[in-house]
Amino acid sequence: MSLSTDNVKYTTNPNKWNVKSITLASLILGMLLVVEGILVILIGLKYFHLEWAKLRTLVMLNLIFTSQFKVLIVRERRRFWSSIPGRELLILSAATIIGFALLGIYGIFVPSLTLHQVLTVLAFSAIFTLGIDFPKYYLFRRFGL
Repeated sequence: MSLSTDNVKYTTNPNKWNVKSITLASLILGMLLVVEGILVILIGLKYFHLEWAKLRTLVMLNLIFTSQFKVLIVRERRRFWSSIPGRELLILSAATIIGFALLGIYGIFVPSLTLHQVLTVLAFSAIFTLGIDFPKYYLFRRFGL
């Protein structure tokens, strides 16, 4: 609901949808997100040496954090920092991130992780997902989106 109050620029004319270009760009960006997920699993297994239950918590947090950062990169055809997100969007995204981080740390409904583990997956999700904005911008320009 907060997306409806966002500050993103809108087009004055109806959009012309090139489904082939949108599909190709989305496929490439989707593959990058799959790589991110695989890397989080490897971090959980090789760096944190997590057991299966805690690894699921780590992956869940990555999916939640990534989804919040994806909103920032898909809301704008230009760079994600080209416009300031709406206040409601920022507040609700921050609340979601904080809320799920606390669930992961305190082990509410899921096996608990350490603060270091939660902050690591949060930082990794932010850097990797927001970094996808660079290939997104290139692909959008390349495909004329």
